[in-house]
Amino acid sequence: MRLGFWQKFAIFSTAAAVGLSGLLWFVLHDVMSAEQDEMADIAHMLLVLHGASSYALLVAVGSLLPVHIRSGWQRRRNLTTGLAVTGAIAILGATALVLYYGGEEIHAPAKWLHLIFGFACLALFPAHAFLGEKGLTPAGAGNGASAPAPSLTQDSQLCETVFEKKSLGVDPRDRCSNHNLAEARDG
Repeated sequence: MRLGFWQKFAIFSTAAAVGLSGLLWFVLHDVMSAEQDEMADIAHMLLVLHGASSYALLVAVGSLLPVHIRSGWQRRRNLTTGLAVTGAIAILGATALVLYYGGEEIHAPAKWLHLIFGFACLALFPAHAFLGEKGLTPAGAGNGASAPAPSLTQDSQLCETVFEKKSLGVDPRDRCSNHNLAEARDG
């Protein structure tokens, strides 16, 4: 299911802010070992930006749960990258909590897991968006291309048409629920 402009903008902009701030912080803090006051201040500002934009990204991703993620799951569309992104975000959230609240003994493994999954998300987010836009992810098993899934409007029209032809005795408010819609498509 395609996202609206503002939802797409929120996801892409917050993901870019999180990814770039995390990557730059890693380079300054771990690769260049920023010990100078100037570099340490920049690294700290990047870490604050990373944390704040991460919260915004979690809100934006949460807005996808009721329709985008649910629709993708029901239609079996873009599942591989969708599940990978969702799992990576969950792991990043958990490791962020460990980094912030956990003890020193688990800080190092949590940091490396956070870095690995963070770098993976730099590739997973665009891959998921690209595959979804191009409709290249199969609807079922296998690696072949599939036709684009019908939009929610098309689903509603299909449901209305089928239920007008079949007098199934279903309450009009419930007749196009997900279960009945699947029945309309299959029947």
